[in-house]
Amino acid sequence: MQTRLGKIHDVREELGRDPTAVASLTVIPAGRKVAAHVHTNPYLALHVLGSYRDSADQGVAPVSGPAAVFFPAGSTHEMAIGDAGLATVIIEFDPDALHRSVGGTGELRSRRLWLGGEVGRHARRLAHGWLSGASAEQQFICTTAFLKSTLATAPLDGAPRWLDELETLVDEEFLTPDVERWATTFGVSRSWLLRAYRHWRGEGLGERLRRRRVEAAAALLESSDRQLAEIALETGFCDQSHMNRAFKKCIGRTPAIARAAQLGFSVQHSPSATGRNALHR
Repeated sequence: MQTRLGKIHDVREELGRDPTAVASLTVIPAGRKVAAHVHTNPYLALHVLGSYRDSADQGVAPVSGPAAVFFPAGSTHEMAIGDAGLATVIIEFDPDALHRSVGGTGELRSRRLWLGGEVGRHARRLAHGWLSGASAEQQFICTTAFLKSTLATAPLDGAPRWLDELETLVDEEFLTPDVERWATTFGVSRSWLLRAYRHWRGEGLGERLRRRRVEAAAALLESSDRQLAEIALETGFCDQSHMNRAFKKCIGRTPAIARAAQLGFSVQHSPSATGRNALHR
């Protein structure tokens, strides 16, 4: 072991621990720049909410949806967080144990990034398993199996330009989405657009819209004292119950619990406010 596990920055809650790995929920505020830093231990990052641009020796990569990123031991990178903040599930590994469990070392020597597609879909499911309160022992087994399989999978390449244009429409119009009009804008049918989006992004367009509303609501929960019902309506939900269900699906917690925990999507926290086990399901 190169250094003690559990030293990942911006941890809001420890999700599970065993002698060779630790899983955590991390949250970084909107707009923050995380300067170049080194992670001594290897780790896997699973996207939950928000967006960022990751800069490393292999180049700059924007991450804003279902994704898995593997960072090898000793890797250096810097991050620019988007307007909605960033929440990720991080699983940090003892390097020797990871080599033994995954087998081989070639795939563990450089950053690997999988955006969307089948890997993104599985990464999203794995992240939600960690956030749902499932058995940590079983989740570590699932994580190792996921990583072993994923390291042998090539990233999905050649995403069409219209995907970024559609993401811009989602960000600008998530309160009153018009999928039919969006499809017409790109000269395709509504059903084709929905299928193509799911293929490339690893989630359905409806799931993306729900996640965007949760991101907006999470920021308001921390930056205002408005009632939950008011925030629900302001961020595009039918009512408070609708928002509650969306939060549970996205982050495994209710809006009330997220507000009480002050996870840090929009507010800078002092180091003393970044303790483990900061919230309960």
